[in-house]
Amino acid sequence: MFNNVKLSLFLASRSMMKGNKSTQLLIIIIMSLIFVNLVFIGSIFLGVTEATNNQVINSLYSNVVIEPKTDEKYINDVYSLEQKIKGVPGVVGISSQYVTGATLSYKDKHGTWTVRSINPDNEMKVTTNYKYLIAGKYLSRLDENEILLGKEIAGGYGGDIEYNSLGVKVGDNIDVLFNNGIKKSYRVKGIFDANFIQTNTMAYISQKEMESVVGLENKASQILIKTRDNGNEDRYIKQFLEMGIKEEIKPWTVYAGMVKNITNSFNMISIMISAIGLFVAVITIFIIVYTSTVSKRRQIGILRAVGIEESIIIQSYIFQAIFIVISGILIGLIIIFFALKPWFIEHPLKFPIGLASLMILPERVSMNAISLIIAALAAGFIPSWLAVRKTIIDAIWGE
Repeated sequence: MFNNVKLSLFLASRSMMKGNKSTQLLIIIIMSLIFVNLVFIGSIFLGVTEATNNQVINSLYSNVVIEPKTDEKYINDVYSLEQKIKGVPGVVGISSQYVTGATLSYKDKHGTWTVRSINPDNEMKVTTNYKYLIAGKYLSRLDENEILLGKEIAGGYGGDIEYNSLGVKVGDNIDVLFNNGIKKSYRVKGIFDANFIQTNTMAYISQKEMESVVGLENKASQILIKTRDNGNEDRYIKQFLEMGIKEEIKPWTVYAGMVKNITNSFNMISIMISAIGLFVAVITIFIIVYTSTVSKRRQIGILRAVGIEESIIIQSYIFQAIFIVISGILIGLIIIFFALKPWFIEHPLKFPIGLASLMILPERVSMNAISLIIAALAAGFIPSWLAVRKTIIDAIWGE
C-alpha cells in the first residue's frame, strides 16, 4: 500500500516537473483566488452581521431591557429597582429612560421621531453614543431646554435620509411637540453619528427635562442594563426574575429582528456564491486533469503495459490536483491574513447599519479549505478514471 502511494507521488511529481510551469502557476493562482473568494464572502457577511449586533447593543438597547408590566405605561419605583439590579455580579451599567414620540420642527421643516430621556452619567456606562459627537457637546445631567440630535434628524454630515432632516446646526432652536400635547423650544446642544441609522434618527434630552414634560418622577419607559459579557443575557434575566422583578425582561436579541433577516439573507447569498466558487474550482481542475490525460494518453498506456496498476495512475493525477489546490490555499491564506484583513481593519466598510470589517473564523476557513480539497479529489479522479478505462492498445495507438 505504502509503495503504491510512493509510486503515485513519484509519477505525480515527474508529471508536474515536466509540465508547463507558467500554466501550473496560473492554475495555482486561480485556485488561490477561488479560495480567497470563498473566505472573503463569508467573512464580510459575518462582519456586517457582527457590526449590526454590536450597534444594537452599544447604541440602542444594551444587553438586557426591562419594560413596564403588561397594560402599564411606565415602570414604577425605578430607584428601588435600580438598586436591586446593581447588586447583581456582572452588571456594569444601568440607564433608566423615558421614551416618547414627538414632532420636531425648524422653520418650515418638521418630522416625527423618537425622543429618549437620559441621565448622561448613567447612559455613558450603557451605550457608546457619547463617543460619536460630530458637533457640539454631550448632554449633562442638569440640562434644561437643550437637546441632542442624531445626524439623520439634524441633517448634513452625509446623512442617508437628508431629504427628511431639519437642516439645523448646533445652537439653533427647534420646537418639539410631545405626544402629550406639550410643546417646548430646545437649543440644539450637540449632533452625533453612531454609524447606525436607527440610532441616528433619535433625539435625547435630560431625564430632569423629560420629567418636567411628562409630570412624573421615579418612573421610566424602559431600563437598559449593560452586562460585562455578551451572549449570557438569559443567565442575567434568570437572576433578575429570581429577585422578584415582575416587569417584562427581554434580551437585546428580541429587538434585533432586522439583524436576523439580514443574517438569513447573507447566509443564503454566501452559500450560493460558495457553491458557484466550488463549481468553478471543480471545472477548472477537471479541465486541467482531462487535458493532461488526453495529451499523455500514450504514456498512460505504456505505464499500464509495464504493469503499473490503474489505481496508481489515478492516484498520481489526484495528487497533482491536491497539490494545485493546497498550493492555492496557502497563497490564499497569505493574501487573506497579510493583505485583506489588515486593510479592512484600517478601512472598514461603511453601511447604514454600522462599520463592517472582515470577521474571519478559523472553523469557516478550515471548512472552505476542506471543501476545496474534496472538490479537487473529485475533479482529479473522474478524468483519470475515464482515461484508464480504455484498453492498453487503444491508449497507446489512440484508437
